[in-house]
Amino acid sequence: MSYLARITQSAPTAIVLLVDRSGSMVEPICWNGTTCTKAEAVATAINTLLSELIARTRRANGYLPYYDIAVLGYSGSEVRSLLPTVGSDHFMTPELLADNPVEVAEVQRTRTLPDGRQVTTLMREKRWVRAAAEWNTPMVAAFHEAHALLRGWCGRHKGQPCYPPTVINITDGEATDGTPEQLAAATQKLRALETADGAVLLLNIHLSGSEAQPILFPSSEEEMPENRYARLLYRISSPMPVLYRDEIALLRGRSSTEIPRGMGFNTNMTDLVRMMNIGTATSTLLL
Repeated sequence: MSYLARITQSAPTAIVLLVDRSGSMVEPICWNGTTCTKAEAVATAINTLLSELIARTRRANGYLPYYDIAVLGYSGSEVRSLLPTVGSDHFMTPELLADNPVEVAEVQRTRTLPDGRQVTTLMREKRWVRAAAEWNTPMVAAFHEAHALLRGWCGRHKGQPCYPPTVINITDGEATDGTPEQLAAATQKLRALETADGAVLLLNIHLSGSEAQPILFPSSEEEMPENRYARLLYRISSPMPVLYRDEIALLRGRSSTEIPRGMGFNTNMTDLVRMMNIGTATSTLLL
């Protein structure tokens, strides 16, 4: 385990988001004081993350190609790219994303000044992913598609000191296109891909609208409830490198000498956003 490579223009990294768009994602959830569907909340969170990734690469003369980014949605019997303009491999650079939003919306944002006064301003916000929710949950197929994408990506960057790709799977349910054994096999194959700096990192985030206690970055299976699916998610998720440990300890409210896994169970939207931020927290590696 290394995960120490610097991210450069000639040695970028890849980020793949897998998004459950099955029918259950239409269920309501409360976030930031408003009620919306899970699908709408996840789309907002992803658009915010994409904006952050773009901002990290912005320089006076444009955007640096530090990231190759793909967003794949899965529902019914298909897995497809959710980004507006893609090549044959579904990846987009920050520059392509910045230049190709699917819409630009005007939104009100309120901020608090140093003297305590609140000011509301109208801002233009780029969006790339739209909400949708229908049919089944072909999660096994989504992992196979992610493997195909990253097998090609790792092959193109073979021999380069690239920081390993990160895959973040966001779901609110179980796969409907395979058994637990088939799901585990698909994720094992995905996690076996590697660069010279380490293997692919897989984070699984289970989204819930319930009041159940969330479990974030557990470091042992004993932390999981007596729930077959929760324990499966634990086993198929990657151990997190040292780079992320301080942020994980801050999120959990305690440190641990054991290695945390990249997973969340019964997470709310606030936890989802924080976990995605940790999973893509590579800004200290940018060169």
